[in-house]
Amino acid sequence: MNFDFKKIAIAIFVIVLIVVLIVIFGKKNTAVDPNFPTTNVTLKVWGWGDENVAFADIFKAYGATIKTVKLEYTKFDSKDVYEKALVNAMASNTGPDIFMIDDSWVSKHFDKMRPEAGTLMNAGLYKTLFPEVISKDMILSGYVYGAPLYMDAMALLYNKDIFNAKSIVFPPTNWDEFMDDVVKIKEMDQNKKIQLAATALGGATNVENLGDILSVLAIQSGGTINRLNDKGVDFGDAMAKGLSFYMQFSDPVSSYYSWNESFAKSREVFASQKVGMIFDYFSAFDAIKKQNPFLNIDVVPLPQLKGATAQNISTVAKYKALAVSKQSKYPYVAWHFIKFMTTQESTISLYLTSTGRLPALKTMISAGIKKQENDVFLKSFLQAKTWQKADYEKINLVFRGMVLDILSGRVDLSRSLKSAEEEINRMY
Repeated sequence: MNFDFKKIAIAIFVIVLIVVLIVIFGKKNTAVDPNFPTTNVTLKVWGWGDENVAFADIFKAYGATIKTVKLEYTKFDSKDVYEKALVNAMASNTGPDIFMIDDSWVSKHFDKMRPEAGTLMNAGLYKTLFPEVISKDMILSGYVYGAPLYMDAMALLYNKDIFNAKSIVFPPTNWDEFMDDVVKIKEMDQNKKIQLAATALGGATNVENLGDILSVLAIQSGGTINRLNDKGVDFGDAMAKGLSFYMQFSDPVSSYYSWNESFAKSREVFASQKVGMIFDYFSAFDAIKKQNPFLNIDVVPLPQLKGATAQNISTVAKYKALAVSKQSKYPYVAWHFIKFMTTQESTISLYLTSTGRLPALKTMISAGIKKQENDVFLKSFLQAKTWQKADYEKINLVFRGMVLDILSGRVDLSRSLKSAEEEINRMY
């Protein structure tokens, strides 16, 4: 019998190679990764607003890949209740492994977070995945503290029926055009009482997103708001210009007077067709449509200063992210899951479809712009700018108090702004 030793050797090599591949790729989990525990673990995930169904399929997909890890989600109905529960749980060392954070919480709650060590999601990779504004919010001292679930941005919402009735063919693209439209839209009776408001600006208690509006007006005017070291704020001329612009819409002697404290909340007034334009987010559409399903509404980018340079073109963003608790016994596993969920289109799409939100991944933003699906908001994601806030909720209260002081005549604009700056700086 003649043997072809060359063929036999090749056959043996192929068999050995197949066995090796089966050993390597046939494993059911990542036990080969020394950072993973060898026993079964359960990661607790906390959040607010989102239902369990938003995560269920993603948890199943991860569990199918990583057999040793189980995830459990606990939902809180409101942000305030959630934040209090989170702080209390952390204080008693009973907090979750992974928890949702607001886009402004890295500065506020960084002492409760464990940043990614740089092995799974370093700052360089992060900046290639998400828009610049998210990197500036979520990266502190070169470390990633959270990964976004979705993204939203402020734009101009306008009533098309009102625009048509006033013979306004095109919505405004800059503030000069916006001011012209305010004069065309507003209606006053003989007693100078507003019958139809042109825009919801100038109020303290009834303007949705007051803090964000004032922030973006200052940023568009060239301000950075934060001091150079981010340890506090320096409002300067930019915030003064933005605040002065904002207040004229509630000044009865101004030719642009169009809003006052007698109105209900701006979103509600817009739904009732009593105001032509408001500044709001994509997430506001559902609430507005529920109040008035027949509202003829459209959206355009936030107006900019006429002739603004690319550096000054801006809006503001809003989103939630996932962070890892400093108390977690399995921080590597927690970050591994967050990367799995937020950086892969196939998995984050499950969450976005369930919640009806827009993507934060650049690749998905680009695809949406090409399809012209919600492209006004998607393009705005790339233009959004931010500043480090010590406590977003408290800062909003300071802004509201500042506007109220000016409206009451107790304090002039300059003194009110200075007082607000001092109060905010004490938070840092």
